[in-house]
Amino acid sequence: MLLLPATEAIFGVSAGLLVKPMEYFGKYMQFLEPSKIEIKDKRNGRVYKFMSTTITPVKTRYGNFHLIRSTSELVPENSRKAERFNIEKLGLMSVNDNTKNLVNCIVHDISMRGMSVILDGDTKCRIGDRLAIMFRYGPMLHSYEVRAVVVRYFTVKGMRAIGCSISNMNVDLIELLATKRKEKYAPEEVTTETNLNPEVSEKQQILDVEEDLASQLKSLLSEKPKEKTITDTNPFAPERLEHIPTKTMREQRKEERQAQQAREIENLLDLKDI
Repeated sequence: MLLLPATEAIFGVSAGLLVKPMEYFGKYMQFLEPSKIEIKDKRNGRVYKFMSTTITPVKTRYGNFHLIRSTSELVPENSRKAERFNIEKLGLMSVNDNTKNLVNCIVHDISMRGMSVILDGDTKCRIGDRLAIMFRYGPMLHSYEVRAVVVRYFTVKGMRAIGCSISNMNVDLIELLATKRKEKYAPEEVTTETNLNPEVSEKQQILDVEEDLASQLKSLLSEKPKEKTITDTNPFAPERLEHIPTKTMREQRKEERQAQQAREIENLLDLKDI
């Protein structure tokens, strides 16, 4: 498994993912072995991980790039969990609408789906209990009220805590989560999308790159090795001895990799119908 340098993704095509070129001492890098790829979307922090089959330099009308090919599906590793944001604020909590007996708690974190709360002292909660939690947050100490249901128990640094599902995601909570997300992903970390040609739409750029790739692949597959003619009169010349390979092992492995690569991309020959 290879450790790849960082680069920037351009857009996806049917052949794979087009990224900015990667160089090593002025030469374009090429990876013909499986490599672990990690992509981070700086707009929302979502991370994608997958295994590539090959990473090769390609030439298009918009310049030189690298094409990352993969047979695995691109699925975000954190797609099943809503992003959580730390709060760590003291609050008051009532259990099962018992507003006469308010107890202290600490709002540990919150997300679009739920929140976790650190319990105070001997506060008792059972799974299924209805909670009304109030806390203040922000420079103006805005007051928030959340209604939730207890779904699990756990500990935070040795303290008893509960996980709750939120039953009333109101406007105030949505604005709070939006503010926390902006704080986590600072503007300087967000980059604008790469535009290869401002005068051409991204959809047309993808079609152009598809056409360039298909043209290169057709040229690659149509190339036929030149037949060697035996001109040496020496009966013991390597060309006359069938049991002696005329190519080095390195050349043989290179040709085998190229043949395998050609087989993997044969489905790109009819890109005009896509």
